[in-house]
Amino acid sequence: MITTNQIIDIKKPKLNADLINVLKERFSPRVFSSEKVGDDDINSLIEAARWTPSSRNRQPWFFYISQRASQSFQKILKCLSESNYWAKNASHLIVGCYLDEDEKGKNKYAQYDLGQAVMSLVIQTQSLGYNAHQMGGFNKDMVKESLTIKPLYYPWVVIAIGKIGDYSGADQILIDKDNKKRERKEIISQKI
Repeated sequence: MITTNQIIDIKKPKLNADLINVLKERFSPRVFSSEKVGDDDINSLIEAARWTPSSRNRQPWFFYISQRASQSFQKILKCLSESNYWAKNASHLIVGCYLDEDEKGKNKYAQYDLGQAVMSLVIQTQSLGYNAHQMGGFNKDMVKESLTIKPLYYPWVVIAIGKIGDYSGADQILIDKDNKKRERKEIISQKI
């Protein structure tokens, strides 16, 4: 039987240089506890995203926030791929959307800017003692329709937010997925 602390230990990265703790300790669990993330903390996550830099300060992101047991949470769950069934235990599901066009015209950096906003949200999540798991495995058209997402906003990512759960009683499939060392490719760079 594996424990949550063993999973956390195995997820500690092998670093080539020192990082701040919030980056060192971040990983995306698939096992969440039933503990609710408070409204003040959710507001803090969104505030972190709000202050993210963006191309020409267009801020082309929009977030739909749903709390476990709400109708919107259930709608989002139905749009997830089968392999993301574990997300049902998260405290919140957040759908990150980008705005493809605004009063300045087409925004070719909208997806990039949304990605930065999501990373700010994820780092804030980690700094508050929670975890986040980003997912691309969902039906974008279905989530757009079920949540009645405005035209020109495109759902791009679903983020599960919550406290890490107890792995000792978790589904073996999830344990097997999370019981792997974190590895990263070497970044090819050249000093010039």
